[in-house]
Amino acid sequence: MMLVLWSANIEKGRDLEYKEFITKNIDAYRKHSPPGWTLKGVYGSTMNIGRFDVTWIWECKKFSDFDVMREHSDPVLDKMCIDEGDFYVPGSFNMTVLREVGDWMVLPPKKKGK
Repeated sequence: MMLVLWSANIEKGRDLEYKEFITKNIDAYRKHSPPGWTLKGVYGSTMNIGRFDVTWIWECKKFSDFDVMREHSDPVLDKMCIDEGDFYVPGSFNMTVLREVGDWMVLPPKKKGK
């Protein structure tokens, strides 16, 4: 299982408008999400602590789900994403992909030379 954290900053003064937009549309985002993707929630930073204003948390099972997401086309989701994009500060995006520790791929340490 993987968690995908997508974060961004909201344009100054639009926080309440963004909150209302997301609250109104959250069920539609869940209903129209790509196959294999589960929206766990949309979170706002508390007391402006942190680097980003909002973070979307998605869950998917495998890296091929990224191809499914990229190829997914749904007119309702497409319109919501276009409308949502107007809230963000351009270039403020960040994405992190986390795997469960049991599935986490790690390399062995470098062997020390003589």
